[in-house]
Amino acid sequence: MKKILLAAFLLVFVPFAKAGAGDFPRISYGLEWGYTGTFLRSWQYNYICSEGYRIVDSDEAWRYFSNGIFLTNAGLDLGDKLNVSVYAGLSGVYFRRWMIPLEARLRFCPSGLDASGFICYMGAGAMFPVSVLYKTNLGAKLGVGYRVSVFRNISVDFLLSAHFTTDHDQITDPDTKQLVPAQDITKNAAQYTAVCLSAAINF
Repeated sequence: MKKILLAAFLLVFVPFAKAGAGDFPRISYGLEWGYTGTFLRSWQYNYICSEGYRIVDSDEAWRYFSNGIFLTNAGLDLGDKLNVSVYAGLSGVYFRRWMIPLEARLRFCPSGLDASGFICYMGAGAMFPVSVLYKTNLGAKLGVGYRVSVFRNISVDFLLSAHFTTDHDQITDPDTKQLVPAQDITKNAAQYTAVCLSAAINF
């Protein structure tokens, strides 16, 4: 048991001790905020209406909605060019539709994490709605940008990214205008596609 505890202690403590000495892995954290524009919504429904017949509906709507994001993150610099972090915060995905993301993100800086230069990243994770239909959804994003080195390990990123988020809708019966009971719904899926302009500060 003592050997197991010692091994666990070394696995946890040594990387953090090295981080303090300037080696890798090194702890990172930061903030990101920005503007999100959702331009496409698609959906797929399959349910039984109040009259007893089945309705299958799938379509898409090109309509623009403005939103915002605010995220915090903590992670590790795995080398001088690669970082992996966990992000959480608040993300607007559609009209009056906000979610709390829990996202894992991989960032790559060809010029180095502590240098000015091009940056690219990809992220994916769970999305938790803050109102109605609290079902867990999925989110994914792909982004590029430019990093400005400010001082030592402090940098600012200017980012452009594409976002994809899944969701579930409150389906309304076409005859009664009431919500369709969950037991009468076979499929209820929606997706949002958006672009995001954001800035991030990294420590």
